[in-house]
Amino acid sequence: MNLVIRRATASDGDVAARLLVAQLVEHHLPADLPWVERGIDLAMKSDKAWLLLAFAADEAVGVFLGNEIVSVEQAGIVLWVEELYVAPAARRRGVARGILNFVAADARRKGIVSVELEVVPTQEPAFALYRSMGFVDVERKRMKWAL
Repeated sequence: MNLVIRRATASDGDVAARLLVAQLVEHHLPADLPWVERGIDLAMKSDKAWLLLAFAADEAVGVFLGNEIVSVEQAGIVLWVEELYVAPAARRRGVARGILNFVAADARRKGIVSVELEVVPTQEPAFALYRSMGFVDVERKRMKWAL
């Protein structure tokens, strides 16, 4: 599959929203379009957010949202993957790997020390991909405090 991966632009908001809503629906999470649009707007305004789209034959087939954070533990900047989604029809064709390779190359150029993410325990294909790329398990439990 011939992929084009690039940073999203202001005109890509609807495309990014469509993919992100599809991901939320697929994972049985609230898929509130205004919330997704607000998240996209915030990402577009932040110089620390990475909103990327992957295209195959001019069709958007993947989306990535990451955020740079400071890590004392790692003595540098870490890129936290908030979202990585590939449309079902484009899966198992190298889209997620292509996105992550693009991210890794750009992150290395920026001096980012690692990429971190979380995976839903039932997503065995995702675990296999991440491990094949060199991701390792981090023995922690993520928590949330809604404000």
